[in-house]
Amino acid sequence: MAYLSAFLFIIYAAAVLSLLYWIRKTSRLLRTSGVAPRLHAEGHDWPTIDLVVPVKDEVAHIGRCLRSLLAQDYPRLRITVVNDRSTDGTPEAVAAIQAEHPALQRIDITDLPQGFYGKPHALHVASPRLTAELLVFVDSDFELTAGCLRSLVNHLRTDKLDWLAVMGKPQLRTFWERLLVPLLGAITYAWYDPRKIADPDWDDAVGSGFLLVRREAYLAVGGHGAVVTDYDEDSAIMRLAKRAGHRVAYLLAPELFTLSMYGDLGRTAHGIKRTLIGGMKTLPRFLLTINALNFVSLMPIGLPAALGLLLLLKVPVLWASLWLVAILVHLVLSTVLAWLVYRAADNNGRLALLHPLGAAVLIAICLRAARAMRAGRPITWRGTSY
Repeated sequence: MAYLSAFLFIIYAAAVLSLLYWIRKTSRLLRTSGVAPRLHAEGHDWPTIDLVVPVKDEVAHIGRCLRSLLAQDYPRLRITVVNDRSTDGTPEAVAAIQAEHPALQRIDITDLPQGFYGKPHALHVASPRLTAELLVFVDSDFELTAGCLRSLVNHLRTDKLDWLAVMGKPQLRTFWERLLVPLLGAITYAWYDPRKIADPDWDDAVGSGFLLVRREAYLAVGGHGAVVTDYDEDSAIMRLAKRAGHRVAYLLAPELFTLSMYGDLGRTAHGIKRTLIGGMKTLPRFLLTINALNFVSLMPIGLPAALGLLLLLKVPVLWASLWLVAILVHLVLSTVLAWLVYRAADNNGRLALLHPLGAAVLIAICLRAARAMRAGRPITWRGTSY
């Protein structure tokens, strides 16, 4: 019995100390985010840009998105909106902005071919019109700062990249967004370290709702036509690019744009479920994620409760004092890690005290997502089932 207790304690202590690695990794990730300074504003050598915004039922966001794009200080920019079967007043909202800015182009899609996904299909439809040196694909719930495009073009050119995926600052308005979205980000970056995406020796990649790419590189992989049947088209096209030997990178740039999130608990849970199915892909990844959430956030609460119950019942516990110390260290390190995660989202650090609640909800969402993926059940998103 003593040997078993010693073995379990050593395993547990080692697992607790591994949290120091994740704390260090999260801290370094925060320090390496950001972009290079902008180039001078006067130069005439800025490459041309075709910027495409796919939109479906986004009347609440599309106005802010387009006005932020039209306010860009980039000198050689053409903007195209692809309206993908919207039924909520989005076409009228776009038309109102077109009346003020006639150069704004619009494509209307009325049908989705069987087996295709809406967003990549919309971008594929737009691709024959794209003739600029650089292409930018931006989700319709993004809002860019005025110098965003100059900064990112500078970064692409300075680092001699072919593809650049960018993540901005999520706008977290509701309690459930503030509680759950930072934890979703932590899961994403645990599986896909942004710094490794540029490493040609690491086979995987991840995309985002903001992609900047050289047109020649885009055409070389077949554009969005190559990913029209992919659930996670942003990441899929980045993986194709990396396997083709292109130079790709993923950048955290919260100072350059914001993105709207889901809303109430139901919409947030549904959006996260969809994201997890696209990002995890396999049941083993779901199981590892669930176990990690349990270890980081729930065990520091469950273990002292179990230890206290055993002592209350006068059940002999070998090395009870050492277990108590290890549990306290676990609780402190987990809280520090949670604080860093919430601060990374520019959130209130005090929400770290509620990370066990957030982890419990995320575990429930992971279980639902894993069941849906295993059963092959369709996901409905903005009125379309996939």
